[in-house]
Amino acid sequence: MTNGSKQWLVRGGSFVFATLLLYFALRGVEFEQVKVALAHANYWWLIPIIVVTLASHWLRTLRWVIFLEESPRKAGLVDNVNSTDPRPISTFNAFISVMVGYMANYAGPRLGEVIRTGNVARREHMHFSTVFGTVVAERTLDMVTFAIFLLSVPLIFSDQIADLASLLFSPIQSWLDVQSPVLIVLASVAVVLIAIGVLVFLVRGIRNTSSKLGALFSQFRIGFLTLFSAPSPWVIVFQTCAMWLCYGLMAYLPLVLLGQHSVYDIDFIHAWGIMLIGAIGVIIPSPGGIGTYHFITIQSLALLFAMPSSEAATYALLTHTGQMLLYVVIGFSAMLFWGATFSFGTEAADPK
Repeated sequence: MTNGSKQWLVRGGSFVFATLLLYFALRGVEFEQVKVALAHANYWWLIPIIVVTLASHWLRTLRWVIFLEESPRKAGLVDNVNSTDPRPISTFNAFISVMVGYMANYAGPRLGEVIRTGNVARREHMHFSTVFGTVVAERTLDMVTFAIFLLSVPLIFSDQIADLASLLFSPIQSWLDVQSPVLIVLASVAVVLIAIGVLVFLVRGIRNTSSKLGALFSQFRIGFLTLFSAPSPWVIVFQTCAMWLCYGLMAYLPLVLLGQHSVYDIDFIHAWGIMLIGAIGVIIPSPGGIGTYHFITIQSLALLFAMPSSEAATYALLTHTGQMLLYVVIGFSAMLFWGATFSFGTEAADPK
């Protein structure tokens, strides 16, 4: 089986998974009620929603640019800390690449990370592996931040934490209950052996610096280590916190648009908790969180606020579809603007 066939098989499987979850999420929903709820929404709130959404991605771009501009110094291309790269990174190019990347994520899980890496690498004349290292560094910071903020969920929903834990972990528990203990042990051993094998493979590649693998990993390492060496750490902390604050507003403002915040007594703090729970659905590898986000958000709203499934589905569909349309409009417009010069992968990304 060729690499292309494997990629299409993985993408096809992820779409099937997303479709099944979307079916289970929307099963039993009265779509006539969804239509009525959308018809009575106050769409003036779309303006601040769009502004906050774009602001969150602009903050992400500014943070990413710090990592990108630090990578030449890590590679020894800049003499000292006070020197600057003679070719500063274009924030506009990075922002558009981020937006196109979000659009691409709806075609395949994490596909957008590769596309935004390839486009920035080509336009800024950087190694693809180095740029990808900065993307991994950025995502690592996101996961650490998410894990820290996730600790606020038990505080927000302290009276319902047991039911919430059951909602989130019962599918895993059910799967473990029906599996053979021997099968679970064998799977765990296989994961450990694979991890050791990958580590040995990478180390051997690093030792042989003349090998292609060693060179690629060295370039990736340069990009990833910017997470620990980037200047102005407090600026990065501020940008990260401001970005997640925007995410909270992106969860709260649609409730205001639909009038659900007053009906179900949902304030910004509650919306913050809903956002964090919904983010779990986005992390699960499905195209753009399709199905996974809808399922976990609808179930959470029904459990925590006794919201009918039709109204919970209205919120989930509005937030997810609205963001998707925004990414498609901006991403497709950027592709038309850049035309054939837009890079969709690693070709011609590495400088010669």
